[in-house]
Amino acid sequence: MDDIRRLSAVAEMICDHVSLDGPDEIDRFMQATELREGDFVALQPQEFGGEIFAVDGSNAPICSWSTASVNLIRAGYAVYRGREWQRTVITFDDLFMADEKLIPDTFDPYLEEFFGLSGAAFSEPDLERLSSYYREMQEYIAIDDALRHARAGDLILYDGSFDVFEPLRGAVASLFSKARENEVALLAVAKASALTWGEEISLPFVPHAALAGSLLLPDSAWYLRLKDKKVDAGQGRWNGEPFVVRFCGQSHHAFRVDSPAYLVAQIGSILAKAAAYSCSAECLGYPHALFRAHRDIRIAEPERQAVRRRLISRLADMGMSRFQLNLLMEDIHDILEMRPSF
Repeated sequence: MDDIRRLSAVAEMICDHVSLDGPDEIDRFMQATELREGDFVALQPQEFGGEIFAVDGSNAPICSWSTASVNLIRAGYAVYRGREWQRTVITFDDLFMADEKLIPDTFDPYLEEFFGLSGAAFSEPDLERLSSYYREMQEYIAIDDALRHARAGDLILYDGSFDVFEPLRGAVASLFSKARENEVALLAVAKASALTWGEEISLPFVPHAALAGSLLLPDSAWYLRLKDKKVDAGQGRWNGEPFVVRFCGQSHHAFRVDSPAYLVAQIGSILAKAAAYSCSAECLGYPHALFRAHRDIRIAEPERQAVRRRLISRLADMGMSRFQLNLLMEDIHDILEMRPSF
């Protein structure tokens, strides 16, 4: 692709989607989304003596064929008291075979044991992301485990969103109920967000809100409530509200934060606690406990490759020939790119 005219045209389209340059553009954004200056509420970071549980998960493809796939899935949480790491707990670390005919065996026992649900009903489009649903379910089980160990006044941060699709919505409702009963604050912090605004094209809301907030409240942490604003906030059927939060005044990053309905009235004080521990140099502006959880729980590429090799070796030990392995598990893209697949 070396057509400078086409590159220029695409660059202009990107500018139309992401650029928000200067006070006039900020004003246009504010008017279009029905935001007011007072909607950006300053946060004063507030240290507290409780524990912060940061929940995360990881999902790595190992192999696949026409009817199913195998993924390595891990979930767990890191625990902090103030700025001191206490422990990291792995609640699930295993291979998952994504096969629609195995749904009752792989999903239903967990849903019944941890959330009191009779099972998940997956529609046809859902079947394409079974491994993602399974990882999310294991993350919810990690939240459930954190709730068992948390005390009243503690904070649980989940890397993700609570605005989930129908199959696992009942699990989220169960977690909200347990958190409220235990007087534990439970929030979801999304590293990426699909919140949009605009009539003619879909414009990214969170980074544009971050630019506006930086102009209105420079050098300050802040939060923004999205209720009754002209923002496409997703499905919205999860008994809570989305916010946009800048946890650290020295960072230009802001995040979508989902709060259950039972916490909305006290969201400012809860976010102030999270903000007190979100200014580390390692990941400025992001809750440090979530940073540690990501680092401890992630499945790195060397580990994924090692598991894949061990699985293939085990298949060979069980009598599967090299021809069968190639036929069933070799990706044609590996051949086209002339790279080894085993």
